[in-house]
Amino acid sequence: MRTFEQVLVDLDSGVGGMLSRIALGLAVVPAFRALSGDQHGAWLFVAMFVALLVALRVVPAVLRHALPFTAEAKSIWAARRQIAKRHDAYQWQKLFWVGVGLSLHAALTGSLESGELFVTLTCLIGGGAGLWLWRRNNAILVPQ
Repeated sequence: MRTFEQVLVDLDSGVGGMLSRIALGLAVVPAFRALSGDQHGAWLFVAMFVALLVALRVVPAVLRHALPFTAEAKSIWAARRQIAKRHDAYQWQKLFWVGVGLSLHAALTGSLESGELFVTLTCLIGGGAGLWLWRRNNAILVPQ
């Protein structure tokens, strides 16, 4: 597997996955505030976050088909997609780290709007439950 592919594979698992999701959480609020201008509606933030989650599924799928990745990288990603289809906790646990990033942003800036708070709590509570369930029931080896 090429170095670039290894980096992409690592961004979705282990410490690399945790750190990339925390960074995403840190960047979400400033990015959404910049995109929405002066409109800080709760539902606008929730809608933008849902759009981000959709983009996090669609963009990698398009890139996997459009770019010439090795069979090894494609195999790892296919195995992870199968795990995600079978185990909701595998996907939900990823939100916990986004929630940690959102919380860090709130701690650093001292503010969260109502929609931002709702998304942060949803990520921390739902993602925390997913993380707990995934680790408790993880008898499946996730491809590295």
